[in-house]
Amino acid sequence: MFGGIVINLALPIKSLKLIFAIFAFLNLLRISQCSSTNIKIMDFKEILIQNYKFSTEDWETTIGSYVPATIKANDYFLKFGDISDKLGIVMSGILRTYYTDKNDNDITTDFILSGNVVISNDSFNKQIPSKENIIAIENTELLIISYKNIQELYKKIPAWQLVCKDTADYKNNMLTKRTIQFQTLTATERYKEFCKQYPEVCKKVALKHIASYLGIDIATLSRIRKKK
Repeated sequence: MFGGIVINLALPIKSLKLIFAIFAFLNLLRISQCSSTNIKIMDFKEILIQNYKFSTEDWETTIGSYVPATIKANDYFLKFGDISDKLGIVMSGILRTYYTDKNDNDITTDFILSGNVVISNDSFNKQIPSKENIIAIENTELLIISYKNIQELYKKIPAWQLVCKDTADYKNNMLTKRTIQFQTLTATERYKEFCKQYPEVCKKVALKHIASYLGIDIATLSRIRKKK
């Protein structure tokens, strides 16, 4: 158990392999901006071998480093002030990242959906207290790896450092894109773009959290929604 997160050791290893392959494959597709629909999910293993020089042993070691876990709705993956000791791959569910400003306002900074990594980058990588909270909006299934185990994975398979660098570059590009949207799009345009990108969040997440994420007051967002 990691804090309030329940670890499920009963999931068959074949399921773990498929789940991990799906996540990582989709993530690499995002990084490379590949739009082909002809590539099979299980070709992810070949992508690692060809692009990152993974061996079959590297693949098996990677799969064995992750553990399935469950976090219930409104439970925390990480709390402000705690040092992050794990990262997770979201299999199903939604998590929200937020911080509280000096006026005690809840500011949403991200929504993490299935097929994405949940991590507090600075806290995990530098092992320092987190400046944010990460909470499950609904019951969420994850694959998690501890800080200790991922360090061992880096040592055993140095190529994983490059995979993680590519992933970090992708996340930074997305952050840059969001910054540009804040500066160039109207409130209505930001909301429409958000719903296009996160239709599941628009259906399931409280309006106040979406408004906070978009930098729009809730009254304005309510008016925008009524006009749709």
